[in-house]
Amino acid sequence: MFAMQLMLAARAHGYDTNPIGGFEADQLAAAFNLDQERYTPVLILAIGKANEEGYNSIRLRSDEITFWK
Repeated sequence: MFAMQLMLAARAHGYDTNPIGGFEADQLAAAFNLDQERYTPVLILAIGKANEEGYNSIRLRSDEITFWK
């Protein structure tokens, strides 16, 4: 929830954001010298100004891709 609110606040101030979830948490913790017994990185959040406009993507409706048995 915190990341969502931070992303919305950044957007309100004219910044773009990109959440990154696919990374090696242990390697990131070691690179930043974090106490791995105490902290576990779960999200990287890039915040900045976009160089170019993004593009629209197609999102399928949930009823098109899910089914119940």
